Amino acid sequence: MKKIVMSVALVVAICGAAFAQKDGLKFSAGPEIGFAIGDFSSTHSLGIGASGQLEFGLQDKLNFTATAGFLTFSGKSIAGTNVKFQGQAFIPVRAGAKYFFTTGIYGAAQLGVAFLNNGGGTAFSYSPQLGYEFKTKNDKAVDATFKYEGYSKNGSLGALAFRLAYVF
Repeated sequence: MKKIVMSVALVVAICGAAFAQKDGLKFSAGPEIGFAIGDFSSTHSLGIGASGQLEFGLQDKLNFTATAGFLTFSGKSIAGTNVKFQGQAFIPVRAGAKYFFTTGIYGAAQLGVAFLNNGGGTAFSYSPQLGYEFKTKNDKAVDATFKYEGYSKNGSLGALAFRLAYVF
C-alpha cells in the first residue's frame, strides 16, 4: 500500500512541476519538521518528512490545494528500561483551500486521509495552517507554513509542524 501511495504522490509531484508554468497553477515541494504534542508527545518526539503541494486559483485570493507527503516521528524510550516505542509514520493525502489575507500572508485548511505504517490502516487527517509566501530575486517564491497536523483513528494524535517549500 505504501508503494502505491508513494507512486501516486510522485506522479502528482512530477505532473505538478510540469504544469506549474501555467498561469494560476503552482507546485511547491519541501521538507517538514514536526513536534508531537498532547498524549502523542509522551511516546514520540521529533518528526521529519517532506511534502508536495499542487495549488490553483479559484477566485481572487482563494486557492485550491492538494497535498501529499510523508512524516515520520521517532519513538521515545521508557525511562529506566530498554523499551522504546516504535516510530510512527504518516502519509497524508489532503485537499483544501488557501486564502491570502494580504500579499504573502495566508490561512489554509486541509482535510483528507493519512496512511499509517506497520499495517495501521488509515486515519482521518486535518491541518489548519498559517503561512507566508515570499518572492525570491528570480521571481519565484518560498512558502513558509506553520501548521497543526491532526490524525484521528480510535483517538487523536497531533503535532505542530513547520514546512519550508520552494514554489515552482
